[in-house]
Amino acid sequence: MLRILLFEIRKLLEQPIILLFFIACLMLNTIYIATAGLDQSYLNYVQDTKTKTGSFITSEFQEKLSNMSSSNQHNRLLTETDERENIFNQYSTEALGQEMIDYFQIQGSMAEKMKIKYEKLTPIVHELAEEQAALEVGAAGETMSFFTFLKNRLFHAILGESLIFALLLGLYGSTSERLTKTDVLIITSKTGRKTQVTKYVASLIIALLFYVTTVTLSFAIFNQMHTIGTLWSTSISTQFHLNVYVPQSLEIPFIPWKSMTLLNYILLSIALGGILVFICHGFNFLIGLWANLLFRGFVLFVVFYVSLLGLEQIINHLNWWDMRSLLMWHPISLWNLQAYWFTEMGPFSTIPWHESIAMAVNIILLVIAGILTARYYSTKEVK
Repeated sequence: MLRILLFEIRKLLEQPIILLFFIACLMLNTIYIATAGLDQSYLNYVQDTKTKTGSFITSEFQEKLSNMSSSNQHNRLLTETDERENIFNQYSTEALGQEMIDYFQIQGSMAEKMKIKYEKLTPIVHELAEEQAALEVGAAGETMSFFTFLKNRLFHAILGESLIFALLLGLYGSTSERLTKTDVLIITSKTGRKTQVTKYVASLIIALLFYVTTVTLSFAIFNQMHTIGTLWSTSISTQFHLNVYVPQSLEIPFIPWKSMTLLNYILLSIALGGILVFICHGFNFLIGLWANLLFRGFVLFVVFYVSLLGLEQIINHLNWWDMRSLLMWHPISLWNLQAYWFTEMGPFSTIPWHESIAMAVNIILLVIAGILTARYYSTKEVK
């Protein structure tokens, strides 16, 4: 088993397209990072200033800051931290829930579920108020730019690249014998059919290795170009960072279901992203077994995805909120919602920790689909 597994891994790694795709993704991510437009000089100034004033906006912080030598960056920091308050004191999650319901015109049972969800958010807000998370300076006015780029753009791109790779590798892993016309030799014996398990494990290892390597190198390149230092330990719920549902119309405090720093949030997102890669690879491997051809399996996936997007647009237009909430459990929808992971998710969910529960549900569905496919494949006829 191990010998065959190593052989299958080597066979996949010998495919030039895998290395080319990895290099292309890394180059795109590097260009993306280099052109991010982040104000590194201001971040450095704020970092240096915090060592003298402290990391929280208090009266002592403002007094020390006002006594420092004047400059454009100093004046900007003074303006951005002037009269800042702990926004989580007396913050009403019930009012936030009603704001969501009114803005998106949510009706029926969905509206009641939304109210219950936001009631459950109240203890989290109290915890953030006690920690004074909202008063953390971070990078002041540049906090939103850095946080948004890291978690909503760079990681979103990395995860998207990894999912594309996992989807294609899953299809290729289960249809490669057909491409080389050796499928007859595989299917005609029980031992041959069992090699598909080895192919699955081999392609999964490569998919996860691609994801881990791309994440590690991309964030290392970012950290080399943009040294953000103590920003990693800043609360993700600082008032300088908002959760944006509709720009300039619906921007609310960033409230996760558990108090987190930027580093905690990114690491948790990376872990959950790995699970999503595992799920998408698995489903497409099974699609390949049923479709029997790489191109046919790819067409089936694209048709399904396009249909899903079309259905989502129709449901959004008709305001069928109950139906819309069901679509949010699909793996591709979970990737689309990655910017809202671990938060209340606004109109996209009615339960806490939606993304984590949805991942668990998808793993269960993958196991069931795997069992059904194994029964089909064990009696599959050679064509």
